[in-house]
Amino acid sequence: MNAFFSNFSRPSRPLIRFFKILTLLFALIFVFPFFSCSKQKEVDYFDYVSELRSNILLAESDGLTLRVYGVTKEYPYAADGVPRDTTTRAEFFLVAPSGDQEYHLSFTVNGENYDGDMSYDNVKAEYYFSRALNIESVKEIPCVITCGEKEISFTARSVVDDTTYTPKKALQTLVDAEKTLFEEWTDEYGFIGEIYLRLIHEDAPYYYIGLIDRNGKIVAFLMNAETGRILAKREQ
Repeated sequence: MNAFFSNFSRPSRPLIRFFKILTLLFALIFVFPFFSCSKQKEVDYFDYVSELRSNILLAESDGLTLRVYGVTKEYPYAADGVPRDTTTRAEFFLVAPSGDQEYHLSFTVNGENYDGDMSYDNVKAEYYFSRALNIESVKEIPCVITCGEKEISFTARSVVDDTTYTPKKALQTLVDAEKTLFEEWTDEYGFIGEIYLRLIHEDAPYYYIGLIDRNGKIVAFLMNAETGRILAKREQ
């Protein structure tokens, strides 16, 4: 009997190695989940966009030029590196031969009619109207501009088509291209700034993407909205 128990009191080397391996496996099972949980969560940088211009519609008729923007902006506006609650609006800008007339705007979106008087901006030398309305996916807006007894009808059409990057795709393209920059601007709590993401249109669509930190530093990019190519980068 003593000889039988003595075999257990002196385990063989292979048995010792077995218990060591088993102990290591248990350690890996419990330690790895701990590290994976403590790692920084993946950041959705689109959550930090405090100003978004996602659509532009253009029209021109009888000496008048109309631009319509689909925007989402924080209110009140503050370029301080801290994203806040935003509102979604449709903004109308009218360039006329002079600024001494009164213009009334009527338009239709998704079967609903809207209207209002346009205000004149002396600094930008253009008329302006804005209201809470989501036109991010709108392809065209029939409009009527009334000036006194005269009515001018035209249809504003979107510059966005199937070849245009969505805002999310444009931002992700920038994140992929500027990994080091975004890593520097990200801590354990998330992105340490706010992002301006504006569709613009000259001869073709582009994206302006501006990063603003809480100390006022700005890093801005110009991107081709059809290819995702970064055309310019500026820091200040």
